[in-house]
Amino acid sequence: MKSKRAGAERVAKVRKLARPEKTDQPVRADLKRLQTAVCIFLALATVFVYCQTFRYGFIAYDDDQYVYENPMVKAGLTASGVAWAVSTFHYANWHPLTWISYLLDAQLFGMNAGAFHLVNVLLHAASAVLLFLALFRMTRRPWRCAVVAAVFALHPLHVESVAWISERKDVLSTFLEMIALLLYARYVEHPTTKRYLLVSLTFALSVMAKPMLVTFPLVLLLLDYWPLRRIQWPPRWPKDRPVLVEKAPLLLISLAASVLTFVAQRNYGAVASLEHVPLATRIANAATAYVTYIKQALWPVDLGALYPTAPPALGSTGLALLVLLVVTAAVLIFARMRPYLFTGWFWYLGMLVPVIGIVQVGAQSRADRYMYVPLVGLTIAIIWAAADWLELHPALQHAAAAAVGAVLLVFAVGTWHQAGYWKDSRTLFEHTLAITERNYIIRNNLGVILARDGDAKGAMDQYRQAIAINPEYAEAHANLGHALLFAGQFEAARSQLLEALRLRPSFAMAQADLGVLNAAGGNYQEAIGQLSESLRLDPDDAEAHSNLCFVLQRAGRVDEAIVQCREALRLRPDFPSAEYNLKNALAARQ
Repeated sequence: MKSKRAGAERVAKVRKLARPEKTDQPVRADLKRLQTAVCIFLALATVFVYCQTFRYGFIAYDDDQYVYENPMVKAGLTASGVAWAVSTFHYANWHPLTWISYLLDAQLFGMNAGAFHLVNVLLHAASAVLLFLALFRMTRRPWRCAVVAAVFALHPLHVESVAWISERKDVLSTFLEMIALLLYARYVEHPTTKRYLLVSLTFALSVMAKPMLVTFPLVLLLLDYWPLRRIQWPPRWPKDRPVLVEKAPLLLISLAASVLTFVAQRNYGAVASLEHVPLATRIANAATAYVTYIKQALWPVDLGALYPTAPPALGSTGLALLVLLVVTAAVLIFARMRPYLFTGWFWYLGMLVPVIGIVQVGAQSRADRYMYVPLVGLTIAIIWAAADWLELHPALQHAAAAAVGAVLLVFAVGTWHQAGYWKDSRTLFEHTLAITERNYIIRNNLGVILARDGDAKGAMDQYRQAIAINPEYAEAHANLGHALLFAGQFEAARSQLLEALRLRPSFAMAQADLGVLNAAGGNYQEAIGQLSESLRLDPDDAEAHSNLCFVLQRAGRVDEAIVQCREALRLRPDFPSAEYNLKNALAARQ
């Protein structure tokens, strides 16, 4: 008997050891294959729907400031360029990593716009793959995670972030955020100081690419509730204290990035005052925008480059607030039973806070690019709720899978179509004007394109329409003044340029054109003062340096003229006017 029992114990031991090899190992192998297949699909599908952008050029909407007319970027990756990237608040932002990525692109590809587009698409594809891997590591629900990542990859709302070179900050910061999410999943599995520092470093890099992601610590807390189950709702002290306290360093990073961004935008004049946009109007705009974003997420049509601000109607504001309150109440009621609704909904609400308009920056009421990461929260809530319901109705699962495939196909076609509007500036601006009203900024931008194409009359018409919509829009006054100046209508030009400077005293372009206007009338001393002031405001304006060279030479200050022409040629080596003015100045010195 003793021998028999020992034999039985040995058999049982062998069976315990053998069982995992027969069941778990094939499952793990299947999951690995499924993961690989999903990652390949996400990457290929993303590149396919955006591959047309590889033939596109730059857009005359911020791309000039960010890339093709930016002398620091055009110089490529240099030590001085990196130092500038880290220290500059150029164009109302502090995002040094984004600047460095542009410097690197310029170093590798020159001013090849297609290569800049390619990098954007690859970053977007990589973010989709990383999102899938991070969510899968946290939830172990591969199909649900795959659908969430596919929506992120293929949704038309994301075209602006991917197809617009100036939104490199969106795709780069999100790529780094998705790495941080994956690193956080690893950290939760086995918390160590090294793993935490990697999460913190990656998060810091992400806000150095775009500070909108300052709400990332909130996202981690939501994920701690579900699916990671590290804290309860509401959090309990002191039980949940370690999880809450570990977010403190991340919050300090968020605070530092927020302060730097606010300073940059305030110094640029991009932050609207409460007198200009009252708090009640901001709250109404925010509520309306939240609901409009949901509508666009579910029905992504009539998407444009800019949606101008407009006072929301009382009825629409009240309805939007009611929708937000009802959904939030329902999410809180079902927080324990359906925790993914809580995480997804507050992910959506929280990540939009920096750009929802309570701190009003710029003239847009909302923007497609602002939904780049917040849409993930909405998608999680919808996909998990639908999947849980389908588990109770297994007979519908095949039909549901087909429906999901059809929706993703519709999104892919919509994204391909929407990306087509970004092929050139004129196509984009005309499309945006067709779907928006009173869009004075895009009318002004279309005028710039018409002027560049030689249609001076059409350009001036667009500028005048922009001024009729918003008489206090300094850019349109300055552009109209510029067009009138070169049309020889000097007095009309002077009136527009002075109005632009009244509205924005630090407007470098208007100062420079007024200097040219005075030079044309022989008033060289006043012209020198105005051109010098324009260069104080914008030292990298090669045309202003060249014009100042011309005026200084006419005023008999030849040596100073030569310095200005050489600076113009340093900034723009292939500048015929500066070469001509330099030749004349050198001849005059002999």
